[in-house]
Parts: sequence; C-alpha cells; structure tokens
Amino acid sequence: MALVEVQLNRLGINSLEISTDSIDVSVGTSLHVRIINYGAPTHATLKTEGNAYTSFTYENLYVQDESEVKIEILPNANPGSFVMQMISGYGMHREEFTVNVLLPEPEPCVCEEAPVEKEPFKIPHQVINGVMPVLALAVLILWIAVFPSAPGILMAVIIYVIMLAGILIACRSAQ
Repeated sequence: MALVEVQLNRLGINSLEISTDSIDVSVGTSLHVRIINYGAPTHATLKTEGNAYTSFTYENLYVQDESEVKIEILPNANPGSFVMQMISGYGMHREEFTVNVLLPEPEPCVCEEAPVEKEPFKIPHQVINGVMPVLALAVLILWIAVFPSAPGILMAVIIYVIMLAGILIACRSAQ
C-alpha cells in the first residue's frame, strides 16, 4: 500500500509538511494520503490534475486530528507521473509531491511442466534391415552345422534365400 503522510500545524499555524517528494504507485491500486493535524481543527485541500491517472480531482477536508484520503489509480492508466498538491491556510501554504504511476510487477509464473509422454520403443528400420538377414544366416549356418550330411541342405539354402527376400520386401514396404 502506497502511503504519504502529511502533517499540519506541527511547526506553526497552517504549517504543512509532506513525508516524501515522490511515491511509486502501481496501475489499478490506490494511494493513501494520511493527514495528521497537530493543532486546532482546520481546513485543507488535496488536489491534482492527473485526470489520465485517477478520477480524483480535489477534496476539501476538515481535519480535526487525523484523516485519510484514498486515491484510486485507474486500472487502464499508462505509466507516467502527476503532481498532488496539499493546500492549507486557505491558500497560504502549498506543498506538493509527485505520484509515479508504474505498471505492476509481473507475478512469477509457477507453471507446472506438462508430463512428457514417452514414445513407445521402436526398432529403426535400418536395424531390422541389417539384423534380420544376419539372423537368418545364423540359423542357416546352425542348420548346416547340426545336420552336415542331411539331404535338406539345399532346401535350407533355398528357404534362406526366400526368407531373406521376404524380410527385405517387408522392410522396404514399411518405409
């Protein structure tokens, strides 16, 4: 909450002291001006010409002990600044401070990471093209080693060639 404190009659009759020369306020929030009177009840005026930043123009206040004015900053205001004036003693004393209107700080994003879906394991076509003929050749060599004098060796070679052709055709058509 942005707060400016104004002290009336502390240093003498109609004296006026403002706690700051400038204050930062975010767009869409409010500025609070607290006025503390140390003397007899008095009239004071708070005014501005910051129409681009606030709908507040002026307020004539009767301050006995303490008073607070809430000044809303427009939610669609652009960054910039305007001057607020405090007047006491029916215009005898004037003090002012600058209100710097800033864009609000962006809130840190606490984003949840989307779960990463794993792709199913796929054997690349190049591996299939290379491994399957080698596997078929290993089966053929094993067949020949186990049954060296079997009359089916020629048949095993023919089956190997047919298997190899089928594997290559299947792999090429999948691409």
